[in-house]
Amino acid sequence: MIEIDASAGGQVLRTTIGLSALLGKEVTVLNIRKNRPKPGIFPQHLAGIKAMGVLCGATVHGAFNGSTKIVFSPKEFVGTHLNVNIGTAGSTMLLLSELLPACFLEETMLRISGGTDVPFAPSFNYFREVFLYTLSRFNAKTELSLLSYGFYPKGGGAVSFKSHKIKKLKPINILSCGKLSLIKIFSHSSQIPSSVAKAQAVSARKMIGHLGVEVVEQIDAAQNAGTIGSAIDLVACFDNGVCIGANALGEKGKRAEIVGAEAAQRLLLELGSGAAVDSHMSDQLLPFMALAKGKSAILCANETGHAKSNIQVLEKMLEVEFVKEQKGNLLEISVQGAGVF
Repeated sequence: MIEIDASAGGQVLRTTIGLSALLGKEVTVLNIRKNRPKPGIFPQHLAGIKAMGVLCGATVHGAFNGSTKIVFSPKEFVGTHLNVNIGTAGSTMLLLSELLPACFLEETMLRISGGTDVPFAPSFNYFREVFLYTLSRFNAKTELSLLSYGFYPKGGGAVSFKSHKIKKLKPINILSCGKLSLIKIFSHSSQIPSSVAKAQAVSARKMIGHLGVEVVEQIDAAQNAGTIGSAIDLVACFDNGVCIGANALGEKGKRAEIVGAEAAQRLLLELGSGAAVDSHMSDQLLPFMALAKGKSAILCANETGHAKSNIQVLEKMLEVEFVKEQKGNLLEISVQGAGVF
């Protein structure tokens, strides 16, 4: 049995459970979120653990709200159709990220309900347009569709996901950006005037106008949804296939123009760093770098807390060793993958 300390946060729990199911290795996760203001498992974490338990026929001990210890004993992963309802505005994308690696063992179809655009989590558009698109370049094929947006605190969003079985995952090497060729704007709102989504997009477009590249917009304004809110995502696309993203969420009393400008400023900071992956992408790519056969490497601005936590779990469970090398103001992270896929 492998023991993992998850005091650093939910990211450690998600990565550990995902690898446990993928590898068929029993794990004990201790001190779950011990260093957070409210330690223990939240509904979002619980939904992910239970869903993974179904997908791999696991025996699970300690799976309840507030629990600080989980024993997860997986059996064989079987691709299936599964509906997962978080029951809150918990992030559907974080839950999907937990299930994702094991889902490449067999074709799997999921419907996940909860939040799609919520604080401290990747948004739906970022996950699809940046993260999953990047994985597809290395032979990890998926389909992700939006059924409805879900904002904090009501949630009420839903997504549909399908994975395709991986025969061989190519090593992931993203060390340069190439030439910026296109910026995509996804601005959306729910149960508020449609002018909000448009104003967010207009504001963001003004902020990035000096970049001198083509800009395309997708604006959605739902009036009959069961959630209230707005958000905007920006995706910068380069001619070598690299994508970098940034987003911002609307808040009560926060002008739409400010939301759009905030997202644009974040994108400009990402582009200005010179990194080939944005600040949210590095920790998401690390598991797949470690699972691929061969050497993978990415160039990022720095090692985030989530990236550091992920590396610790990956090195222990996959017996790989990550190498970090400073490249001027940037950091190259590389690994000789375990060749699971």
